[in-house]
Amino acid sequence: MTITLDSDIPAPVYVYYQLDNFYQNHRRYVKSRSNEQLMGNNLDVSQLDDCDPIKTNNDLGRNETIDGSELVGEAAAFPCGLVAKSVFNDTYVLTDPYG
Repeated sequence: MTITLDSDIPAPVYVYYQLDNFYQNHRRYVKSRSNEQLMGNNLDVSQLDDCDPIKTNNDLGRNETIDGSELVGEAAAFPCGLVAKSVFNDTYVLTDPYG
């Protein structure tokens, strides 16, 4: 989306926006993680009940690592839980078309 301004705005410029259908403070989202796993402990899938519904690599929908190595589908997702499935990135570019 491009927004064009007719006049200068003195700094600082704050941007406000609203997200819909993004419930990161929802009880299920907040509870869906393993603190023990996040502390570095290597847990078996059977020990990841708190991570429901994302316990395995298959649940994450991933079959390879960032460097291209193959993941075992039924192995424990690391990290597990809904937080691991959530990726949110905001990118803004402010330009001066006259400058």
